[in-house]
Amino acid sequence: MQRFLDDFSSGWGAGRYRAATLPSLPFEDRAFDLALCSHFLFTYSDQLSMDFHVAAIEEMCRVAREARVFPVLESYGGTSPLLEPIISTLRQRGYAVQTRLVPYEFQRGRNRMLIASHMPAESSGA
Repeated sequence: MQRFLDDFSSGWGAGRYRAATLPSLPFEDRAFDLALCSHFLFTYSDQLSMDFHVAAIEEMCRVAREARVFPVLESYGGTSPLLEPIISTLRQRGYAVQTRLVPYEFQRGRNRMLIASHMPAESSGA
């Protein structure tokens, strides 16, 4: 984190950082290996719809080979009621989706992340 903070001012001026808003990102398909979303999706499940969450994760998968969302809990600490329906919807649309425990715990019990990626065509039935 400190490395990012130290770099941000000069990096912004040099064009290494760009402002963008989910669910529409100004990047080409597969521009990145990894897209990360932290403390936004699922955290605001009471304010952002399931459709918004799905669209945001699909967009992250469009611009990167893999998307990761951390944590998968609402702001009060409980598992988001949107988690399972979102996983189901994404799988139906041909994405490989899983949740995984991670060694990082920002707050007690907040150590699961969602990982999503496009399934290879032969695996998705496409």
